[in-house]
Order: sequence, then structure tokens, then C-alpha cells
Amino acid sequence: MTAAARLGLERDAAFNTYSRRHDLRGYGLAILIFGISTAAAFTAQSLGRPITSAVVYVLGVTLIGSFAGVRSGVSAAVAASFVYNFFLSQPLFRFSITSADEYVPLIVFNLSAIVSGLLAGRLNDRARAAEQAERQLRLLFEVSSRLQSAVQISDISAALVDSAGDLADRLELYVVRNGALESLGASSSLSIATRLLDARMPKLALGEETGFLLSAAEEAVGVLILRHAADDRRHRFDVEALVNLLGIAVERCLLLERLAEAEAVKRSEQFKTSLLSSVSHDMRTPLAAITASASSLSSYGAELPEQSRRDLLTMIETQCARLNRYTTNLLNLGRIQSGFEADTFAEVDAIEVLGAAISRAREIGRGHVFEKLIPLEYGIVCADPVMLEQVFYNVLENAVRYSAEGSRIGVRAEALNGRLIVSIEDEGSGIASKDLTRIFDRFYRGDGAVLRDGSGLGLAISKGFTEAFAGSINAESPLRETGGTRFTMNFPLKQHRSRGAS
Repeated sequence: MTAAARLGLERDAAFNTYSRRHDLRGYGLAILIFGISTAAAFTAQSLGRPITSAVVYVLGVTLIGSFAGVRSGVSAAVAASFVYNFFLSQPLFRFSITSADEYVPLIVFNLSAIVSGLLAGRLNDRARAAEQAERQLRLLFEVSSRLQSAVQISDISAALVDSAGDLADRLELYVVRNGALESLGASSSLSIATRLLDARMPKLALGEETGFLLSAAEEAVGVLILRHAADDRRHRFDVEALVNLLGIAVERCLLLERLAEAEAVKRSEQFKTSLLSSVSHDMRTPLAAITASASSLSSYGAELPEQSRRDLLTMIETQCARLNRYTTNLLNLGRIQSGFEADTFAEVDAIEVLGAAISRAREIGRGHVFEKLIPLEYGIVCADPVMLEQVFYNVLENAVRYSAEGSRIGVRAEALNGRLIVSIEDEGSGIASKDLTRIFDRFYRGDGAVLRDGSGLGLAISKGFTEAFAGSINAESPLRETGGTRFTMNFPLKQHRSRGAS
């Protein structure tokens, strides 16, 4: 049982204890008032004031009814009539009426006592019933508010668990998915729920358990099982209102689930379409270049000059590397699409991985100047080393591709507030503000990238891998100093050491 459920049970137990104590106090107060009224009536009678004696007794009966309810008020009225007629009015210690003058006051007193006790008791009972109804309405409002804000079935279950102590000794919720009942939590009453669903009965009571069919738009969406003790005050709760609210909430959550599934299928189809379009477009050019170069070597290899043959072989190697890059990006995209298991990551030195990525980037950016500012000897993060290197390399490759030859590419790494901050900036033409918010989208290429080589996957892959490592990546452009772009990545840092530190 959760803490919320225990709190609900404790709250309900406290209310029941308060009710019992209120009843006991009412009975005790009724006895005390009756005793005081009797003594006052006896005193008034002994002083020769019979009217005062009767009025005092009627007042006492009225007070008893107002404090202790109808039964106590009527009982006090009967007892007062007996005591007054037998012990106080003449003749004493016997019931006798000698004249009409004695008959009329006696009847008036008895009727007054009984009516006043009855009316006061009814007012008291109605006040207590109103208090109980107000408490139940407040509880129903609280549950309703939680149910209205629920967007998942688990939210509904949590709302019921939090209120379980106020509603029933045990509460079980079953949801209909694909025509079968699915339990949310305990399932000890599955047979009752199944029987109720199969028979499409709105309600089924077996012993202390009662099942309710949750319906919406003439369709069964679930079953609610409540268990009450025979003398439990909570059985007076407006269960029908709760059942109606639950039916609407469950139907809404199930519809949201179906909508989410439909959106996921739609996005998956869009992804497949975009992927096929990108693959067919991006691979056509390198394949055509490879085919043409290989065909030329095959047909005219012996007749071509040595330099031409080398150029053709270089073309084949370059385009094969390009195809390999496309294939790697597609594989990495597939890994992002299928999700990651954090348990498969290990502690790696991000500074060493960053160095390896810079070495790879130098091969494609021989005309660029790489400036490093890395005051860390090592920085340990939890990641996959191959994927982490791909994060850095994709950003470095992007900097090389979109900046002029001979320009500077700055790489900086530092430890700050328990995070490893890696920034890579170039001196290129920058990114347009309208493209800056979309550069991490798959297959997206800005206006300045349309005429350049690329598939629009590199930055998307870097973002996906970085977030898998519980990190983040963002871009700033254009930079005030150079007009270029700065990419900043940060990762949770396990441990690090600065250079020169002992």
C-alpha cells in the first residue's frame, strides 16, 4: 500500500473515530441535560411554579434533541413525560386525572415535549447528514479534478490510489484494451471483473465486493471493483458519480493512446519516406562517379596517362568514402530510432575521444587551422566511445565544410559545475536565424547548404547521441567576433583532472 493510500485510510479512520466520539459526547450531554432539567423542574414544582417546571422540562427535551438527534430527543420526551407525570405533578407517584384542568396541561406537556424533541432531533440529524454530504462532495470534487487532468491511464490509477482510503477498503481498476481486461495494480477480483464485462452488467455485488462497469459512448472501457465492510460509512459515497467520471476519464486516456499510436505510425511512415528519398538522392551521385571512373579505367586504362589513372582511382576512393559516410549516418540514425539502453554505456575519457575526432577532421580539413584550448588532462563521462567520437566528428566536419579554406576552427573543453563543456566554433558565413532552430532536424538543410555535399543527418545524429548520454547540444550564430558558428555540447562529468594538477 502506498503512503497516499495509508494516509487516506488514516484520514477515514480518524473521521469514523470522530463520529463515534461525537455520538458518545451527545449521549453523555443528553443525560446531563436531562438530569439538570429534572432537578430544575423539581425545584420549580416545589416552589409552587408548575408552569415553570413544565417549560424547563420542554426546554431540556428540545436541547437534547438538538444535540443528540431524533432518537435521543424522542426518548427524552417520553422519559420526561413519565417523570413529570409520576414524580412531579399531583398526585405524586401515580397516574391519575381527577379533572379536565389536570387532563389538558398533561396532554399539552406530553405533546410539546415529544414534538420539540422530534423537531430538534430532525434538525440535528439533517445537519449531520449535510456535513457528511459536504465531505463526500468535497472528496468527489478532488477525485474529479485529478481525473480531468489525467492524460494517461497511470494518472487515473494514481488518483484512485491516493483516494482509496476514503472510497473503500480495497479498490481495483481494470481497463479494456483490445477486447481484454488489463489490470492496473492488484488483480485479486479479476474473475468478478471478467464476469461483469462478459455479461455487460452495470453492477454486480458479491459479498463485500461490488463491481461497476465503466462505459462511455455505449462502449465498455473498464471495470471498477470496490470492497466495503458491512458497517462501513464510506458505502454511502456517491459511487455512481465516481463511475461516470471514471468512464469518461478512461475513455479519454484510451483515445489519447490511440491518437499517439496513430501519430507514431504517421511519423514512422514519414521517416521512411524521407529516408528512402534521401538515400536515393544522396547515393546516386557517388555511385554514378564510381561507375564512370571504373568504366573508364576498364575500357581505357592502358591508354590513359598515369596521372589520369590516379585521378580516377582517387575519385573512386573519395566517392566510396562518401558512400561509407552515408551508410554510417543511416546506421546511426537507426540506432537513435530504436532507442538506447543506458546500461550499455561505459566510463570513457571524453578528452581522448575528442582528440581522436580532431585527428580525423584534420584529414578532411587540411587547409584549416585547428586551435585547441583544452586545459583538462582527462574528463570521464558515461557514454559509448564510438558514438561520442561521432558526435564530435560530425560537428567538426560541419565546421570544415561550411568555412573557407585556411580559416580557423577553435576547439575548447572545460569542466564547469560538474559538467564537461565542449565548444567548436568556425569562421564561416554563419547560419540564418530561420534555419538555426531546425539545423538539428533530420534531413533538414538550410539555404546555404543546398549546393554543398551532405545528407542533413550529421547534426541530427550528434543531437540524438548527446541526449542519449544525458547531455545537450546547441548552436550560436552568427558570432559577434567572427560571424561564424559555435556549437556547444555538455555532458555529465564523472571525474576530471586539469593539466598540471597533482
